[in-house]
Amino acid sequence: MPDGDPARRLLLATPGFELALVQELPASWRPHVVSETPGLVIADEPQPGSPACDPVFARQQLPDAREVRATSVSGLAERCYALVEATIDDRARRHGAFTWHAFAPTGADPGLAGRATLVAEQTLSLLRQRRKRAARAYRLAPQAAPSFGELAVVVQFLLVERERGYLSITAPEPLPHGGWLVAPWPGGIAPVTDDRRPPSRAYRKLEEAFQWMGEAPAPGELCVDLGGAPGGWSYTALRRGARVIAVDRAPLAASLLANPRLTMIVGNAFTYQPAAEVDWLLSDVVCEPARALALIRGWVGATLARKAVVTVKFKGRDGYGVLASVREALIEAGVPRFRIKHLTHNKNEVTVMAAREGSAAAGQARSQPQREPVIDRSFP
Repeated sequence: MPDGDPARRLLLATPGFELALVQELPASWRPHVVSETPGLVIADEPQPGSPACDPVFARQQLPDAREVRATSVSGLAERCYALVEATIDDRARRHGAFTWHAFAPTGADPGLAGRATLVAEQTLSLLRQRRKRAARAYRLAPQAAPSFGELAVVVQFLLVERERGYLSITAPEPLPHGGWLVAPWPGGIAPVTDDRRPPSRAYRKLEEAFQWMGEAPAPGELCVDLGGAPGGWSYTALRRGARVIAVDRAPLAASLLANPRLTMIVGNAFTYQPAAEVDWLLSDVVCEPARALALIRGWVGATLARKAVVTVKFKGRDGYGVLASVREALIEAGVPRFRIKHLTHNKNEVTVMAAREGSAAAGQARSQPQREPVIDRSFP
């Protein structure tokens, strides 16, 4: 790497959503799409002291990224080692553990991801040979993710071509409304286990959202699933032992209706209101963004739900401006923790994740006995 090579900030989006990401970034960052690398946006590194920016369409950020070039895996590893050894020796050895994310762009040749992994392995091998004490602080990414905030250093290595990549060295930076600026998983792709039992593949979006939130429905908690048919999201809550009220004009799959912790209400998801505050609002309703915003205001803003996962769906590439209104609504409602993200399993939609402080209603809900399944067809 040439001396004086400027640090840049890399941001990763789902391919096809790069322009949406560019449009929400500060103009002072001078962001631009890297056309030869789908999903990659490169920007100037923000000035020190700038407020944290958590773009909706960025699954991952690589702060202070430096370009690394070499013709071989060993050459790339040597260059990576030269950049990381002093930081890891200082921060990780004295202040805590470090982890390493090695990955390639979404949709790249699988061989490129494998090569990135080889570079990481050889760099770690060099650390073990030359910086033995510091190397002992290394944690595998899956082991480090659950306690991500305790790490001293996160190294990210993105290989964009066989002989060229980017290296970012940072510490986890907490965001004002919860979560971390750098996602705990390589490339910002939260792990979702494949499951053939749910009645729809939509369960993947909810499982991913729970990973981003760092929490999920607990046994006995009460969830309301709006627009739940055929039942992918209800299944996800039920398998964790939660109780579910599903509201839709179409019934859920028969396999779910047999579950004693499910209450099925055949009716209008937009007019239903619970008798008391519930633990979780789950909504994957197909509707205009304005109606999804109304649901968020009506449930989270009016404290009908302690926590919420709501999908906001779009037609075409217009209308993303409503997401600013979603954020404003959550701030005005005093919601302390929330994220708005275009997740790996989202299509032309984004996921709103919000959580209030705990309440007595949660303990009361968990203490209630399980009820027999109900199908109520009288709700409007």
